[in-house]
Amino acid sequence: MTKQVYIIGAGPGGEGLLTGEARKALEESECVIGARRLLDSLQALVQDRQTLALTGAEAVIGAIRDGGQRVYAVLVSGDSGFFSLCGRALPLARAEGWEVRVLCGVSSVAYFASRLGVPYDDAVLRSFHGRLKAGSAGVERERLLNELTGHAAQNGKCFFLTDGELSPELVCATLAGRGLGELRISVGEMLSHRDEKISTGTAAGLLGAEFRSPNIICVENDGAGKYSRTNLRDTDFFRGAVPMTKEDVRAVSLAKLRLKSDSICWDIGAGTGSVSCAAALAVPYGRVYAVEREADALDLIRANKEKFSLYNLEPVEGAAPAALSSLPRPDSVFIGGTGGALRAVMREIFAKNPGIRVVINAVTLETLAEAGAFIEENGFSDAEIVQIGVSVAQKAGKYSMLRAQNPVFVISFGGTA
Repeated sequence: MTKQVYIIGAGPGGEGLLTGEARKALEESECVIGARRLLDSLQALVQDRQTLALTGAEAVIGAIRDGGQRVYAVLVSGDSGFFSLCGRALPLARAEGWEVRVLCGVSSVAYFASRLGVPYDDAVLRSFHGRLKAGSAGVERERLLNELTGHAAQNGKCFFLTDGELSPELVCATLAGRGLGELRISVGEMLSHRDEKISTGTAAGLLGAEFRSPNIICVENDGAGKYSRTNLRDTDFFRGAVPMTKEDVRAVSLAKLRLKSDSICWDIGAGTGSVSCAAALAVPYGRVYAVEREADALDLIRANKEKFSLYNLEPVEGAAPAALSSLPRPDSVFIGGTGGALRAVMREIFAKNPGIRVVINAVTLETLAEAGAFIEENGFSDAEIVQIGVSVAQKAGKYSMLRAQNPVFVISFGGTA
């Protein structure tokens, strides 16, 4: 007996949004499988059939394999092709040799956008449903919140599928805590059901509110364009009298860091924050921690953070290595200065992550020697040392003369290519 399986996009859950094609497939089915919420919402249509409340793809396929019926309907929430169980269940069902047909449904995004009266062809669509597990490690939680924040900050409109763990409450608290509290948030609860509710406000204004599941969020950011700047000149920064990693050296150092879009980066001895700011722009879904012990330098870092609207840059007051112990596990570290504590700092960062990528700027031969000794003692075979000597043309009357800047050694090692 060849089994026939319908994988049906059930829409947000209300019976009224079920397509005519889906209704006909349910009528033909002998067994209906799906989440308890979907089975309950479509009770009038499935009450005369065997029902199984299952959600995992393997469990669903196993139930069909072991079952004695010929025609099955598998209900998936929203649209079958939009962050759906279908993506995992379909290849498994086909591998069994069954006759499988996929029926589309109304996605929660399409429904919510229509209720808000906004188009969604220009929106970023992301699902955070089920990605943050109860008791997830802190690093996993941090990366998901960084990704969400980056999308919200960089795009004019985002729709996020949320759940009980990565909830609207957590989204609002995260955005407000990272300087994005004025972003406009709309939360749709129990969409298409009789007790449907839609709330709109700012991330900061919705703090303290509670929302029922299932829910979905729309984040609108009218100022998204100001986060797209990627080429920072030395003259762009607030500088004061604090040392700064200059533009040419900064460019090489950042290239050696090999940052990814979601990297967690430490900048130790951040000074004005020039490397921190450039790194923050390079990791829109990551986070940069600018560690600095001098009060006047911290003030400049905060001023530059605000100037460039860097939601993912966090100034950290204190001297390394003591100030590093509470920071999240980094992927990469830039060291601009340690106040003579280079070895202690290196021990701390490699204890956090043995596979970390490190870039050191050294302006003295003593720092170069100390870094080289650490590299040799710990067997880093991939180390690179580049000496950069920059001379800048300056006017002297009607002539131009080259004025040399201090040479800098850029030392890089560790991490993956």
